[in-house]
Amino acid sequence: LRGVMNLSARRAAFVSSVTHELRTPLTTFRLYSEMLMEGMVRDEEKKKDYLRTMFSESERLNHLVENVLSYARIEKGNARSKIEKLKIGDLIGRMRPVLQRRVDQEHAALSIELDDDLVEIETDITAVEQILFNLVDNACKYGLPESGGGHVTLRVIRRNGRFSFEVCDEGRGIAGSEKRRLFRAFHKSALDAAHDKPGVGLGLALCRRLARALGGDLRLAQKEGEGACFELQLP
Repeated sequence: LRGVMNLSARRAAFVSSVTHELRTPLTTFRLYSEMLMEGMVRDEEKKKDYLRTMFSESERLNHLVENVLSYARIEKGNARSKIEKLKIGDLIGRMRPVLQRRVDQEHAALSIELDDDLVEIETDITAVEQILFNLVDNACKYGLPESGGGHVTLRVIRRNGRFSFEVCDEGRGIAGSEKRRLFRAFHKSALDAAHDKPGVGLGLALCRRLARALGGDLRLAQKEGEGACFELQLP
């Protein structure tokens, strides 16, 4: 009975979160497309601004859908890994434009630091890319100063025979009371909910599940000073 009630609560949380996340971009699409279609926007610069907003919202929707589908596949046990070999430098190189564009949307800065002795990694590259993008996306949403600007750092090092991918920000950090629930599906802190931050609270839960499926793990690392730092460890 307890299991059925928990499942029902999770389903309700899922429907509520996803419905809320879909409403805002869909409203934007409808409003802006109608204004453009009816010729109500004549200024060319404003047209470009509206189109940029629509593109940004479409990326947000795509990111949401990918996370939900990936989590559903893992829950059903249908997730399939495609193992590839790739140099760490090449992996980060092909991800850099996507990460940079996400950070640029917040008018923040992105730093990427790589150890000199990094070699090839043999893993599901698509899953690693999804994890890293989720971590950088979270840093952009929750880890930047309210006044604007800020800095996101992606660092890759070898530690104890494993690769360590660290994504760090300069935000308010993680409250002690939130750490135990941080990787629960559909969990958002009271502060995030109060500020109506975008997201359904699925990213970190998905990332940890993906990391462990790859033989690694995802944890909240210790960080000096302000901000949060998440560490993805992979064999």
